[in-house]
Amino acid sequence: MQINNIVGFDLPMPDSANTTDPNASLLSKPEHSQNSKQKSDNLLQSIGFRSMIIFQILAYGSYSILVHLCEKDGAVAFSSTTMNFVLEFTKLIFSFSALFYFSSVNVDVSLSRKQIRSWLKQSLPYSIPGILYFINNNLAVHMQVQMDPASYQILSNFKILTTAILYRIIIKQKLTRRKWFALSLLFFGGLAYSIGTLKNSSYVSKKVTTTSIIMPEMYIRPLGVPMIAVYCIFSGLAGVYNEWILKKHYTESLHLQNIFLYTYGTLLNLFPAVASAVAKSGSGHIFNPFDGFSFYTWLIVLTQALNGLFMSVVIKHSSNIIRLFVISFSLIVTSFLSWFIFHITFNMYFYVSFLTMGCALSLYYSN
Repeated sequence: MQINNIVGFDLPMPDSANTTDPNASLLSKPEHSQNSKQKSDNLLQSIGFRSMIIFQILAYGSYSILVHLCEKDGAVAFSSTTMNFVLEFTKLIFSFSALFYFSSVNVDVSLSRKQIRSWLKQSLPYSIPGILYFINNNLAVHMQVQMDPASYQILSNFKILTTAILYRIIIKQKLTRRKWFALSLLFFGGLAYSIGTLKNSSYVSKKVTTTSIIMPEMYIRPLGVPMIAVYCIFSGLAGVYNEWILKKHYTESLHLQNIFLYTYGTLLNLFPAVASAVAKSGSGHIFNPFDGFSFYTWLIVLTQALNGLFMSVVIKHSSNIIRLFVISFSLIVTSFLSWFIFHITFNMYFYVSFLTMGCALSLYYSN
């Protein structure tokens, strides 16, 4: 397949500043009409961008809640690789559709070896974030069993620390002393929370009723601490590296870049997903790749697919700082849903950490 004259519909960021033309009153009617249309387009783009951010906050905040709702007998009912395969494949199909719909594409089915090698070479840089996201997305599912949703969201804020450090190393962005202080505050606030909650957490039992799961208190199991540490490091590395690639090849269509990334994600999840389904069928079960899937599982696929596609727009046209902003604010959504759905009781460490992180984020994001 040969793709020529690709023009993505990538969403541009609204102008950060408007200049005033002293001869604005002398504009002709067509020029004035064109200027008004441009302002209208900028407004719509701004509203669209903010709507994406709000949706991402809700999607991030509800992720751990939905995974816990899929639990059965203390374990996640579905195969993480199967769920992530469906998720990556959904994003891949959407990216292909968007590329063909919004771009001028010529398809040549007679691929030469040279064209195949060229395509593979072009896609190789995306294999690294593809592998990192593969590990992290599966780890994120199994990690939910080791802690309650609010604890997961609080400790996920360590992504801010790892992302900032990797930003400095990979993208060479300097941080002020105030930002380093804010990151230190964030780190020690999360560390104090994990130590305090881990002490009081000796395998908190969950009460399962006919209508819901009740978590009497917050908990972090011992395995959860190293899992969240690996998760935050890989997440920061994948996010920063992915942003570096997207902006290095800025003139490429975002849809084509997503196709490269999601192809690796789909293939990496496909083989373990098939192996998991075959293993289950070999133990006396009927072959069913979607075994354990429920309404909540499909809701995870839908929300996270949109979340991933929206995030690619944000990262390419803005930065990972917006992504970190989303992660920070999603804690409010997770806390509310944890209280409303699981009737969880927040401990003292939660409130102290919440305030500490609030101060840290305020220092970090303030101009």
